[in-house]
Amino acid sequence: CLERAAVDLGQIRYFVSKGSDYPFVQMAANKMQAIEETLHRALEVFLRSQIARYLGGQHMDSGSLIACCLRTYSTLEEDERAEEIMRNQLVRPFMLDLLDDKMSQNQLSGTGKGMGLDPKVFESIVHQILEFVRNVAVPLTNAIHNELSSPIYQHLGTRVFWQEISASTISALPLVFVPGIPDRFHKNYLTARHLMDEFSRIFTLAAADMQANGENSGAGTKTSVLDSSCFAEFSRKWQLSAYFSICKKHALSAILKDSGAGQQSSPLKDDGAYPGSKYFSELPDGRKGGNGDEQHANAKMEKDKLDTLKRQYLLRRDWAARAVWAIEYCWSSEIYLEPLGTSFWHLTLQIVSWYEQMTDERISQLAVKDSSELAKNNTTGGPEIGELLDYIHDMYVLRHQLVAYAKSVIFKKLSQSTEADAVINHRNSPNAAADREGVATADAEAEAEAAVSRDAENLVTDIVQRLEPLERTCSYALKTMGTAVVASSCNNLGSQIRRATSQFRHTNREPPTTPSPFISKLFSALRSIESQFLTTQSDNNNSDGGGGGEMDSSGMAGEQEFRDRTRAMLRAETCAGISQEMAKACTEALATISKTEASLQRLRKTRVYAGGSSGAASDRERSKKQQALDENALVPADVDLRGKKLSSDNDKIRRQIWLDVTEVGRIIGDHGAHAHDEYNDLVDTIAPLGPA
Repeated sequence: CLERAAVDLGQIRYFVSKGSDYPFVQMAANKMQAIEETLHRALEVFLRSQIARYLGGQHMDSGSLIACCLRTYSTLEEDERAEEIMRNQLVRPFMLDLLDDKMSQNQLSGTGKGMGLDPKVFESIVHQILEFVRNVAVPLTNAIHNELSSPIYQHLGTRVFWQEISASTISALPLVFVPGIPDRFHKNYLTARHLMDEFSRIFTLAAADMQANGENSGAGTKTSVLDSSCFAEFSRKWQLSAYFSICKKHALSAILKDSGAGQQSSPLKDDGAYPGSKYFSELPDGRKGGNGDEQHANAKMEKDKLDTLKRQYLLRRDWAARAVWAIEYCWSSEIYLEPLGTSFWHLTLQIVSWYEQMTDERISQLAVKDSSELAKNNTTGGPEIGELLDYIHDMYVLRHQLVAYAKSVIFKKLSQSTEADAVINHRNSPNAAADREGVATADAEAEAEAAVSRDAENLVTDIVQRLEPLERTCSYALKTMGTAVVASSCNNLGSQIRRATSQFRHTNREPPTTPSPFISKLFSALRSIESQFLTTQSDNNNSDGGGGGEMDSSGMAGEQEFRDRTRAMLRAETCAGISQEMAKACTEALATISKTEASLQRLRKTRVYAGGSSGAASDRERSKKQQALDENALVPADVDLRGKKLSSDNDKIRRQIWLDVTEVGRIIGDHGAHAHDEYNDLVDTIAPLGPA
C-alpha cells in the first residue's frame, strides 16, 4: 500500500511540475505537502517496526519488507533518509550498548577511558562487532539485494553498518587512537586493522556466494566495501606519526647511549630530543628504566642482551650489537606497523649511518696512532690491534647480516605494505576491470617479478652504500697496520744483513747454502697477527648459547670475508713493504762490496802501471772506465757464480745475499702475495749470483 502511494505521489509530482502555473495546482500545494509528510511518517514507522522485528529474529519476512521500504524510499528519492534510519535503529543501539558495557569493564580493571584501553577489551569489542556483522548485517543485505535489482543500495555494507560502527567507535573511544601507551596502541591498531580486513572479507565472500547461486548481488558489490572512503577516514584517526616518533626515540636511545662524546656529531641527533648518555627510560624490548637498584638491574639486563646479540650474530663490539638491536626493534612484530614501513626503513638507514660514522671515527683514531708503537703491539698482540681488527670484523659481518635481514624480513614486510598500496591504486587504473576478471598477460607478470627483484636489490644497495665509506676506512687502517708491521720488522734490516755477511769476512768459512735465520723472522709479526686475530671465531662465539634469528645465517659468510680480505690486504701491504726494504738493504750491501772491490783493483793496477811500460797510458785509460762501471754495478760484469766453486769472501757474501733474497721471494709466494717492483728488479740483477 505504501509503495503504491509512493508511486502515485511520484506521478502527481510529475504532473504538478508540468502544470505548476495553473491556479488550482498552486491551491493544492498545501494538501500535497501534507500527503507527502503523512506518507513519510507512515513509511518511517513501518521501516522501524520491521527493523525491530528483524532484530527480534524474524529475518525472513522482515528482511523482504525492509527491502520493500527501501524501494519505496528510492521511489521518493529519499534513499539517504532510509540509510540514516537503518543506522539509527539497527546499528547505533547495538554499538552504544556494547561500548558502554566494555568501557565499564575497562574502568573497573583500573585503567582510564581510551588512553588505557586494555587490548583484550578492544579485542572483545571487535569480536562482538564482527559477530553482529555476520549474524545481522550480512543476512539483511543479502535479503535486500535479492529483492532489489537497483544498484542504489549496493553500498549498504559501508554506508549503513561500517559508517555507524566507525563513527560510534571514534565518538566513544577518542583516545584509543592516541599512542599514549605505545604497546597498547600497537595491539589495538592491529585489532582495528583486523576489523577492517575481516569486515571487507565477510561482505566480499557474501557477494561472491550470491553470485555463485545465481542471485542478484548488485553491480559492483564485490568491490564496494574495499573502495569505501569510510575506511580511509577511520584509518586517518590513528595517530601513526606520533607512534613512530616514540618508537624512533626508543630505537635511537638503544644506540646513542653508547655513543659517548661522539654523539655530538651523530647524524641521528637532529632535534636534541634523544637521551644520549643517560640511561633510556624504556629499552627496545619493552623493559623499563628506573633509579637505584632497579637501574642497576636494568643495566645488567642490557649488558646481557648485548652479549646475547654478539654471540648470536658473531659480533665482537657493542656498537654493532646495538645497531642490530635497534634495527630488530624497528621490524619486530611488536613494533612494526604496515603504514609506517617507509618510515621504519628510513630509520634503519639512519641507524646504519650512525654505526658507520661512529665506527669510522674510532677506526681512524686507532689507525693514526704512532706507527712504531702500534707495530710493537701487533707483534705482541696488544689491545690496539685487537680492538682495531674487532671493528673491521664487525663491519664485514654486520654488512652480510643486514643484507640478509633486508632480503628476508624488511623486504617481505615492505612488499606487503607496497602490495596493499598497489591494490588501492590499481582499482582506478585502466586495466583494473580486466585484472578483476583474472586477465593478466605474461609480460605483465614478468614485469612484476622484475620489479620485485629490483626493489629487493635497491634495499641491499642502500645498505651497502651507507657502509662504503667505512669499508674504505678499514682498507686504509689495514694498510697503515701493514706499514707499521713493516717498519717494526725491518727496523734494523741493514745491520742484520751486515751481521749475516760479516761471518764470511776473513774466516775461511765454507760457502753458504741456506738463508740467514733472520729472514723468517721478518714475517713473524704478520704470522702473529694472523694466528691471534684472523682465525675462525664463530665456534667460540656460539659456544655458550645464542644462535637463531633472521640474521644469523650470514654471519659465517661475513666472518669469512673479513678473514680473507683482511689477510689479503695485510699480506699485500706487508710483503710489498718487506720486499722493498729487503731490496734497498741488499742493494746497499752489494753496492758496498762492488765499490770495495773496485777500489782494491784500482790500487793494484796503479802499482802495475807505475813501471811505465809500452802502451801503459791507453791500458790505464781503459782500466779506469771498467773500474767505474764495476764500482757502480751491483754485480760486476766479470762476476758470475753460477756453477762455480766459491773461493773469495766477497763471492760467499754475494751468494748469502742471493739466498736471503730468494728466501724472501719464496715466503711471499707462500703467502699468496706479490713482491715490490724494486725487489723484482733486484732478483733479475743478482741472477748471476745463484748456484745455477
